[in-house]
Amino acid sequence: MHKTSPLKKGCCWLNKNVKIQEASKSFQKLQFENVYALGGIFMNFYIADDDPDTIDLLSDLIENDFNNSIVGVADNPQQAYDDLLRLRVDIMLVDYGMPVMSGIQLIEKLKAANSQPHFIMMSSVSDARTRTAAYQAGIDFFLEKPINLAETKHIIRLIAGYTLMTDKLNRIFELVGSSAPYHLPQSQQRQQVDRIKSILRFLGITAETGCQDIIRIISLMVDQKLGFSDIDFASVLHFDAHTKKIVFQRIRRALKVGLNNLANMFLDYPENEILMEYANNLFGYKNVHNEVLKLKGVQNNGGQISLQHFFDGLLQESIIEK
Repeated sequence: MHKTSPLKKGCCWLNKNVKIQEASKSFQKLQFENVYALGGIFMNFYIADDDPDTIDLLSDLIENDFNNSIVGVADNPQQAYDDLLRLRVDIMLVDYGMPVMSGIQLIEKLKAANSQPHFIMMSSVSDARTRTAAYQAGIDFFLEKPINLAETKHIIRLIAGYTLMTDKLNRIFELVGSSAPYHLPQSQQRQQVDRIKSILRFLGITAETGCQDIIRIISLMVDQKLGFSDIDFASVLHFDAHTKKIVFQRIRRALKVGLNNLANMFLDYPENEILMEYANNLFGYKNVHNEVLKLKGVQNNGGQISLQHFFDGLLQESIIEK
């Protein structure tokens, strides 16, 4: 029988011990980051509730944080189920007492289909039996109605922090060569959305009302690997013709601000490679050039906005490693 030398055994033990120490240090660092830097978490939310007032209240609360995106809402369980099979959702807020199918039945059906976001259940019924059934179904937290905004915001941040910790723990396990035992849906898509939001910050349009619309649409494109022209706005995002028109107008106004900001940067750094790349991929160089000429007073008309060019270019930029 071949015996491993004591020296080799010692080296193997030392290498393994170093990796464990590195992982331990990384874990301590992650704990600090999660407590003090939760502002950097990018989360996709879905709301299922048959009360439109609750949906509006939660939407305002969630989208008040730029790092959050609502990728869908539904007033009936079947629609929510169909959407969850298509979308990447990190946190789902679901009402217990929806008609036809209860919130608990919806969660069980989703888990059976291997769709497993984190669940926050809301209910005006808060007896012990209901709570027990909800937790046994796999929810992360139970909120009583009427919704307390401060409590809801706090719970969302806690669950988001746990999700981020899970993601980073997976990376640590990969670093030390172990298989990652923690589950997090599509971290690659999350990284793409992170890059997209960095680009929107660079363009200076995160404060524009159309920015959340941009994030919602591009998140769908990332999750389903769609081009802009492939999106069925009516069935997937539930936009009727009037809503679609209003949303597109908001987006165009936001992109006009971004185009103007990019053109102003070109005045100072006309040869910058990053500016050139964004000009070509997001707006088309000709449109940025026309916007520059307008800023210089050479012509009255600036650049034009093409939603398809912008969204398809933004999707491509999210894939490019910087």
